[in-house]
Amino acid sequence: MTCKKAQLCGAIALGLVTAAMTIAGNAALAQDVPTATIHSSTKIGNALSLPTDVGVGENGHIYVVDGGNHQVAVFDKTGQRVNTLGERGEEKGQFESPVGLGIGRDGEIYVADKGNQRLQIITEDGRFRKTIELEEEGNAVDPVDVAVSVNGKELYVTANNSHRVLVYSNNGEFLRAWGGEGEDDGMFRYPATVSVDPSGNVLVVDVLNQRVQKFDPNGNLLAIFGGLGGKPGTFFRPKGIAVDSAGRSYVSDSFLGVIQVFDASGEFLHVLGEDGESTVFNTPVGMAVDGPRLLVVQMLAGNVLVLEPATEVQSATGATP
Repeated sequence: MTCKKAQLCGAIALGLVTAAMTIAGNAALAQDVPTATIHSSTKIGNALSLPTDVGVGENGHIYVVDGGNHQVAVFDKTGQRVNTLGERGEEKGQFESPVGLGIGRDGEIYVADKGNQRLQIITEDGRFRKTIELEEEGNAVDPVDVAVSVNGKELYVTANNSHRVLVYSNNGEFLRAWGGEGEDDGMFRYPATVSVDPSGNVLVVDVLNQRVQKFDPNGNLLAIFGGLGGKPGTFFRPKGIAVDSAGRSYVSDSFLGVIQVFDASGEFLHVLGEDGESTVFNTPVGMAVDGPRLLVVQMLAGNVLVLEPATEVQSATGATP
């Protein structure tokens, strides 16, 4: 059913997504686990309201989805705010409770404008370029996140209302979809963040199934990792995922407050922390990899942390394996 009152729909959408993304708490992952030390941490952002996702443009600028303020905040490499994209509304270039974003190879920013049930494409310098109205089999789509394919020609969109991954061309043509509501392999219960690895595979955070599912570009299932729990390699409320150039996946857990790292096959490697103890973040959600840096959105804290984790990993005893 298409929502016709954007402000009401936007408020409902943001509330549902926030609930699905977080159950605020200070739980910690089981200790005595392999850790990668965070060498430095810089905090950026102020006056952000329920930020949910982050991306780094070709120009080095940091783009943060500031959903509670219905805009995208833009920061330079040093963390200084340099621009604000959009405002609340239904017109082109305006947003209603945006949630996720993806960065294209051409530097364009694709924003999941959830309350308005569409994607919006904006250039790096803040110029509105295009709106893609999202529809599947006659029904409007509630987009949560969007990722751009390796070749820049396809967009992978996670949809809350249909529990599916929808694939569009970068011109807005619907191409294919996979998934559906359920617990079986390849199905989803509130898919959230989506990311593409260097090989073009698509990784989706399956929030209420407490797992990550990995697919090839056509939707063929390749791997599943995670599962409900508080031990290394399991999740309670997974939300964000980012993949580095080596194919390692960084997965945030907004309830446990930790970030776990997995190899390209989905095997648990380590957590971000030190001396066998995981660092506890404040509701970590969306993330982005920028060379050696990892950017982490802390939703309830209203900021973004820019981390430089260690390249070497300490074992639970503190020794480097």
